[in-house]
Amino acid sequence: MTPLRVASIGTGRWAGTLADAARQGTGLSLVACTSRSADHRAGFARKHGCRDVPTFDAVLADPEVEGVVITTPHSLHAEQIVAAARAGKHVFVDKPFTLTVADARRATEVCRAAGVVLALGHQRRRLPASRGLKRLIAEGALGRVGQIEGNMSADYAFATTIRAGMWRADRAETPGGAMTSLGIHHVDTYQYLLGPIARVMAMSRRLVLEIDVEDVTSILFEFASGALGYLGTSWLPATRTEWIGVHGTEAQAWYEARGTRLSILRRGESERSAVPLDATEPLVEELEEFARCVRERGRPEVSGEEGIANIAVLEAIVESARTGRAADVAGR
Repeated sequence: MTPLRVASIGTGRWAGTLADAARQGTGLSLVACTSRSADHRAGFARKHGCRDVPTFDAVLADPEVEGVVITTPHSLHAEQIVAAARAGKHVFVDKPFTLTVADARRATEVCRAAGVVLALGHQRRRLPASRGLKRLIAEGALGRVGQIEGNMSADYAFATTIRAGMWRADRAETPGGAMTSLGIHHVDTYQYLLGPIARVMAMSRRLVLEIDVEDVTSILFEFASGALGYLGTSWLPATRTEWIGVHGTEAQAWYEARGTRLSILRRGESERSAVPLDATEPLVEELEEFARCVRERGRPEVSGEEGIANIAVLEAIVESARTGRAADVAGR
């Protein structure tokens, strides 16, 4: 397969992580980068062996660039996706897709009309334990699933990741606090496992961080299937936290160790047993899929439709936390 020539739109930490993954046989060739900081661009270009391009518009006008990998602040995603699609560039964008359902739908439709591939960075559904949970549910090993619960949090309150003046500390960039950058991963995985979420009830508070953004959020979910769920997400814990529990009539299963370990407790048993898992490389897999879909005119596992569904849940969570009432998910 001819390598897909891409430009990195954004040169921060996560852009570097994706650039490193792209070199691992994904079929992507990183040929250019751009960001607002000239120093960051130059350093990124040196490290990853690509051209330093001064502006996003210059990237879109570059005939060598076939696609873009977007890791910019959340509020920029929608317009950058639309502009890239109209310039004929294929798009891989990190989560969250956009910040509103209206923008998510518009970006999806523009990509469709332009005939470009749109892929979203929700790699956690590709983790070994996520794939293993999906398999257990599909095989009926858990019986009728009635509840899912989990937590997706990080110790940002004790690091330099979230501080006043940083873009993530801007309420306009992070509606729902940690939901936008962390909890949205579990929302995607929950819907991957159990189908669409229909209604939410959320509470969000600022307890520790000295910024104008909530730092802890708790959400109850009602799925279209009738199952119920819970998610906690915050920037407060002493250590990074990432787990999911799924409870069914025949067994319960737990995704732990950041998605690398899965255990099951069957009805009548007293001890959990380990579930064998297939090894996965989630970042490499999603980038390889992006390149393959462009070359073979395929559809990524997580594209605009899945992104719209996730942002609809995010929008409902923000509404519920604001009003103190349950909120229906748009389109459900």
